[in-house]
Amino acid sequence: MRPIDGRGVPRVNEIRFEHVWKMFEGNAVVSDLNLGIRQGEFLVLVGPSGCGKTTSLRMLAGLERPSHGRIWMGDHDVTDVPTGQRDISMVFQSYALYPNMNVYKNLAFGPKVRKEPRATLQQRIHEVADMLGIRHLLDRSPAALSGGQRQRVALGRALIREPQVFLMDEPLSNLDAALRVQMRAELIRLHQRLENTTTVYVTHDQVEALTMGDRVAVLKDGVLLQVDTANDLYEHPESVFVGEFIGSPRMNVVPGTLEVTGDNIFVECLGLRSDLSHELAGRLVASASNGPVLVGIRPHDLHIKGESSNEGPVMPVIIDICEHTGTEIFATVETGGMKLIARLPRSPTPQAGESIEVAFNRDRLHLFDVTSHESLLQREAQREHITIATSEPVEEVEVLKS
Repeated sequence: MRPIDGRGVPRVNEIRFEHVWKMFEGNAVVSDLNLGIRQGEFLVLVGPSGCGKTTSLRMLAGLERPSHGRIWMGDHDVTDVPTGQRDISMVFQSYALYPNMNVYKNLAFGPKVRKEPRATLQQRIHEVADMLGIRHLLDRSPAALSGGQRQRVALGRALIREPQVFLMDEPLSNLDAALRVQMRAELIRLHQRLENTTTVYVTHDQVEALTMGDRVAVLKDGVLLQVDTANDLYEHPESVFVGEFIGSPRMNVVPGTLEVTGDNIFVECLGLRSDLSHELAGRLVASASNGPVLVGIRPHDLHIKGESSNEGPVMPVIIDICEHTGTEIFATVETGGMKLIARLPRSPTPQAGESIEVAFNRDRLHLFDVTSHESLLQREAQREHITIATSEPVEEVEVLKS
């Protein structure tokens, strides 16, 4: 029997996309999507414009129907279930507030349309307003609110429904940088307070994705490439695209050559030849052989010589451009006609045109197949604990990584 929540509504234990396709005029915008979302999880769909993330969210909401495949909420097939019967709430990028109603009436509009009991409506509105810190704004019109306040009201309209699934479509993209950081923290706290509520969040901003999601799903051209925790996406990208998309500044990817001679494994790139560290050599896939590869080096792992205990060969470079972030400096450097991004110390301040020597960390190289662009490194067997919000005593979900 499906578990029942306090309102007598069956709980959604898990959301599943099973072989879901969405076609527009013969073009696949979502291709064979298979994705499971756990109850109480904060899952982020991230990718560049046109990758299918918003279309996937709209199919989950019932605003679009899949061309093929099924969508499940618990043990209930909701593929053809109308939006109003899915027990979801959605927050849009554009706020979607009624300009002729004050904040109180905006919050009350949905329950009134659904003809919900009015006896407890005022109490619910005040509870949601207190949760979001907008109770003092209830008499104001949307025109008298700041961007952040409007976004809180939009969240309140979704929360007043007390949904089991909370859908957010780039809700912070209209806010300035400082307010986005503040609202990210507020959304994380809000999710932790919403017992048993599953949140699916869409963004093109990988920083938002990494800081907010229990897990992050990366899409490209309608294809789901990888679903993982933020740390595993960064440490173990399964493709060149994920490696470049996740992390800022983006990963340096350069052509190289893999050489396997007996027990020794070497990689040659940027005019340098280095043996693979013991840890990386042990993770190399069995199918890897001598020949061309793509070598990924994150800017944080390309630094002034002497900073790492397991450095590769020293490489002379010329500084082209320096970008100061406050806490560190990232420099575009040139060597052998190729431009790379390296992390440099703040002092002494590097100068454009200066010649310096850098080295990469041998333990933190990434190797990809030159044709498929898939990773040539296996992930270590490990168990990672993901804490998921729940009304029951907090429990950790063990995810086996292989």
